[in-house]
Amino acid sequence: MMSEERHEGPVTVVGDDAGVVVELVRSVGVQVVPGSPAEIDEAATAVIAVGEDAVLDLVRHGCTTPVLPVAVDSGLGSVPADSLQSAVERVRDGEYVRRDTPTLDVHVDGDSVETALADVMLVTSEPAHISEYTLSTPRGEVATFRADGVVIATPAGSRGYARRVGGAVLDSGAAALSVVPVGMFSTTKGHWTISLPEGDPAVTASIKREEAPVSLLIDDRTYGHLDPTDRLSLVRGEPLPVISLPESDLPFNANSEQIRDTQ
Repeated sequence: MMSEERHEGPVTVVGDDAGVVVELVRSVGVQVVPGSPAEIDEAATAVIAVGEDAVLDLVRHGCTTPVLPVAVDSGLGSVPADSLQSAVERVRDGEYVRRDTPTLDVHVDGDSVETALADVMLVTSEPAHISEYTLSTPRGEVATFRADGVVIATPAGSRGYARRVGGAVLDSGAAALSVVPVGMFSTTKGHWTISLPEGDPAVTASIKREEAPVSLLIDDRTYGHLDPTDRLSLVRGEPLPVISLPESDLPFNANSEQIRDTQ
């Protein structure tokens, strides 16, 4: 979902080289209020997040303030570091579109584990071992397959590891997921694009058979192991509001027709 409302005011800067970025922001006449991914000041009308770790921390802490990602290599629509000054000037003047980027709430056996921005992965922890997985949606079973693992990517994560193993690249605002087995032991279809509904789990995954422990990774962090008795459920989470500009690196050059001066 996109919004063209203007939001002028102070910003918060988090992430790599925050001190340097704060000086740049102030140099173009924008006030900076202190904050951290865990605590964003209510006065801040935008958060400038430099680096992937800063953006992921904002998601994990449930950020609801529009975020300008900088120097993030993903499908999030990041601004290159060398375009930051012009990007900040646009934010100052309210010349941007806000995109709601989907996230995933991750549950194991009904217990909340974490919120993912990019992807969730099940992978056999030991080399040269494979496991058997079953994937289902509210409409029924998608597939049962033997593989080293499986990655389930949001639109923001679909340009990352999921793409490298054969998955589809999704539009940044698409209500869909890219699902790709890793090292699949089969010659049948190797990836799927599935819808991301409200409410019901978009995907449930279980391990039918394991030859070695299976690790759960959420945005590249390991969150323990899953057993055949465990059930992984992925539910559409609260979206991350992302500031989108002509400088933003979005799939399909989406900004070329969507950015307008709202004056």
